[in-house]
Amino acid sequence: MRAIGYLTEYGSKAPADSLAAQNDAFLRYCDTNGYQPVAAFLDPRPADPSGDRPPSPARASPARASAARPGLRQLLDYLAAPDKGFISVIIASFACLGPDRPEAARTYFQIVGSGAKVLSIAEGPIDDPRLLEIWATKDDAAEIGDRVRRAMRRRAVKGQVLGRPPYGYRVGADRRLEIVDEEAALVRVIFDLYLTEGLGIRLIAKRLNQEGYRTRRDGNWSMVTIRDLLRNRVYVGTYTRFGVKVPGNHPAIVSEADHRAVQQRMDQRRRPAAKAQPGRFLLSGLVYCGEGGPRMIGVTRRQQWTRRDGEVASNTYRYYQSEARTNQSVGEYHTRRAADLEAEVLGHLTSAASGESGNGGGARPAMLSAGDAGAVAAETAVAESRVRSRMRSLDRRLSDALTAAAAGRQTPERLREVVAELSLDYQYSTDELLTLDQRAAAQASEGERRRHRERQLHRVCSEWDGLSFEQRQALLRDIVERVIVDTDAVRTVLRV
Repeated sequence: MRAIGYLTEYGSKAPADSLAAQNDAFLRYCDTNGYQPVAAFLDPRPADPSGDRPPSPARASPARASAARPGLRQLLDYLAAPDKGFISVIIASFACLGPDRPEAARTYFQIVGSGAKVLSIAEGPIDDPRLLEIWATKDDAAEIGDRVRRAMRRRAVKGQVLGRPPYGYRVGADRRLEIVDEEAALVRVIFDLYLTEGLGIRLIAKRLNQEGYRTRRDGNWSMVTIRDLLRNRVYVGTYTRFGVKVPGNHPAIVSEADHRAVQQRMDQRRRPAAKAQPGRFLLSGLVYCGEGGPRMIGVTRRQQWTRRDGEVASNTYRYYQSEARTNQSVGEYHTRRAADLEAEVLGHLTSAASGESGNGGGARPAMLSAGDAGAVAAETAVAESRVRSRMRSLDRRLSDALTAAAAGRQTPERLREVVAELSLDYQYSTDELLTLDQRAAAQASEGERRRHRERQLHRVCSEWDGLSFEQRQALLRDIVERVIVDTDAVRTVLRV
């Protein structure tokens, strides 16, 4: 049997846990148990931005550490190879899978999702049940502070609200939920649209947005917002927090029977969980719909049909599509085939490298330049803060899902669905954070930035065919601010 070592300093507490010691332990484990070692991938702890000393786990940013894991990326690329065969990934301990518990769990799911087994020298073979055992034995209270956790749990037991109230409610004088009549009426409409009129969550979001309804934050309704609202038992009067459920805690907005009927219908409509195989798109995170519009995301569709002669045919389509159109059913339906859009952007960059300008003839220019350096720096800081907040939210959702599964409150099948969804969102956020890091690093003097851009544009012309996908994507993110897709044109905006 073949084995790969994944060696990291995330779980290190002593010199004996060094990468060299882990490699020796990996080789001994293979020799003792009859495995053939074929490779080892390393992820040292990221350096402290304020100096050369590696940060402690408490000081290291999980989002930053997650974004700086070249060894993990190389490992996953190796496991994605079609001819790799059956293989096991050997680690020193579960803690070595990531800089914090949610990241370690996410790394586990990425590895097993690639068809490999995970073997821990400290804990033994790790499968889903064993992962939940490891998760349950950890002291969550210690991670967020014993006193704060106990105080919040006491309030939850009493049904007193922690955090923002859900849509349809406000926090009353006794910290219990009170109904907001106008919002509660819309909650009932949403349940009625799903249960009585038979609309799906996408069509419900479309209906609400078309009729001018807004969320509490004055935003559009999305599929995720509608789905979470329909799933939430708060609307039958049950308050849930930190694993504590308090039935009859506050006035209900919908009946128990209607809520149960909605859950049954959603379960019936839910497709079986498929193994997550996210397609890689060269312009991921760079494409936007129209001037200042929403982001466009890469979409892969596989279609199958039967020809007249009875033969079954199939094809795969890859394209970029408006994210708002996908999730909220609003906005223009701008879409471009991935290969065509990527080729057009590459043509823009080649023209820029040769000194050609725009489209000429009074047409909208194909090449634009981003704003001044100060504005770009401020925008980068805001964007990075937003991405970090999103990644922390994903960590909390993963922790909640694993805790619920460990306590038997969530099925293994549902856990897999949640993990697949969160893993894609986290990978996208990680890629976006890397892009922002590259942008910040490139913000030197204007002259140096321009010289750097010229060098990178020259690389597009001279080295493109010899670059890997990752190198091409990094090169594009270094010189392209955004790609704007209008109804009749595509514009590429270069970084300053």
